Amino acid sequence: MPRSTEPDLPLDLSPPVRLDLWALLFSCGAVAGTAAPRFAPALVLAALAVAGGAALWEGIVPEGWRPMALFAPLFVAAGWGVAALHASSPDPLADFAAVEPDGVTVLGRVTSPPVRGGFGYRADVRVERLWYGGREVLRGGGIEVFAGDLSAGVGDRVRLTGSLSPPQGGGGGFDYGRYLSTKGISAVLEARSVRLVEGGGWIGEVHRRAREALGYGLAPREAAVVQGMVLGDESLIPEDTRQDFRRSGIAHVIAISGQHVAVITAALYVLLRLIGLPLTARGPAALALVWLYIVVAGAPPSAVRAGVVSGFVLLAPAFGRRLSPLHFMGAMLALVLAFSPRLLYSVGFQLSVAAVGGILLLRGPFSRLLSPAFRGRVRWVREALVVSLAAQVATAPILAASFGQVSVVGVLANLLAVPLSGPILVLGMLGALSGSVLPPLAYPLNAANGFLVVLLEHVAGGFSTLPFAAVATSGVGAVMEALLYAGCLPAALSGALDAGRQRLWGAVALLWSALWIGLLGWAAG
Repeated sequence: MPRSTEPDLPLDLSPPVRLDLWALLFSCGAVAGTAAPRFAPALVLAALAVAGGAALWEGIVPEGWRPMALFAPLFVAAGWGVAALHASSPDPLADFAAVEPDGVTVLGRVTSPPVRGGFGYRADVRVERLWYGGREVLRGGGIEVFAGDLSAGVGDRVRLTGSLSPPQGGGGGFDYGRYLSTKGISAVLEARSVRLVEGGGWIGEVHRRAREALGYGLAPREAAVVQGMVLGDESLIPEDTRQDFRRSGIAHVIAISGQHVAVITAALYVLLRLIGLPLTARGPAALALVWLYIVVAGAPPSAVRAGVVSGFVLLAPAFGRRLSPLHFMGAMLALVLAFSPRLLYSVGFQLSVAAVGGILLLRGPFSRLLSPAFRGRVRWVREALVVSLAAQVATAPILAASFGQVSVVGVLANLLAVPLSGPILVLGMLGALSGSVLPPLAYPLNAANGFLVVLLEHVAGGFSTLPFAAVATSGVGAVMEALLYAGCLPAALSGALDAGRQRLWGAVALLWSALWIGLLGWAAG
């Protein structure tokens, strides 16, 4: 066919077009618009400069990436616009709480397990109706309730009476109001009266039956751990057990996280395959059940993120698409931030994103670095170690800034804890389901699970007693966090830029991480 004599178009869409960075650019705009609104216009201007360069000089970016460069300002501006839209949305409940009214009556539904403290109990409540001065003032919104006695569970409907006020700032510079906003809560109610209302709903009934089922054949401590893993109710876990899991770097296994959602997704998919459900229906059915579990568990941010990822994984075969891990992670981040940009401030969400990003970006360099030491039949040990190492390095700055300590033994502890947590979670789910139908059915499952939970507790306790188990960190700010990530950036990019140097940059990243932790320990001492 003769070549066309028509002049070249400024934008040729006939070759393959790369738009892989759309999600990253949108997320950057949403993050800037939420955390640093004054910086967002500068980010859009920078994207405009890149787009202008790509429009004027065709060779400044590869041809396949040229459309991405031209559309960059649109994606950044869209992220900024979404953040601005959320920030400017009216919040009648927050405005009403600002006047600190007393004698408020609230009808709502409990959305988190009541947690005991020195003042009594606290729990999150989704407001259905709110009355003041004998008339209904508003509907909707979220409050955190403090009460001397709160005999209610997740899903129960309650009628509360007390005084409403805005969230107060926490100690040590902790912004308690911002923390509550990540859960959709904009006011605090000090309740003088709490009364259960009929018609609590199916979520409350599911929680109640599951809690009872997990009590059959399990000691209280082990039952509390399993309830935390299956239902997200960590309120009954003893503080010494919590501290053991934190110091050993495996606290993530006793809370609902992305790992738990991944295990449940895989288990449901296998179950649906065993019962003969067609391939086209298997993914959507598993996804529906996964999201049902996430809703029942209270929809923590890390589980929501994992639920979005599960959606991409389960639905991709139905559309005949192959998944790029980095691409669908970016798409997940963009979708979640579009739904709620303030999740950016949620530590659980930060840890979840950092862990997945670390595994995807650092696994290659660390695997090449450790490959000479692990050959043949022990390759699976190398892979488990590499995944644990990548996740620990990526989450270290967040843990240091949020919890005041970084586990040094977490890499090794996770090699034992993660394989144990999968069977514990599956047996816990089966025990909760079977015990809800007929209590005796839960006993053998819970008895087997109890043995595994005891092993998990011994892993946490054994590693936490080591003198070097954790390094105390204090005063870690954004600069120190950025320093670690800057040192790991060459390793994270080495796969795309120079795969042959992955081993070198992996070693540099590990050495830099060790020096960074040592510097924090020296500064804290």
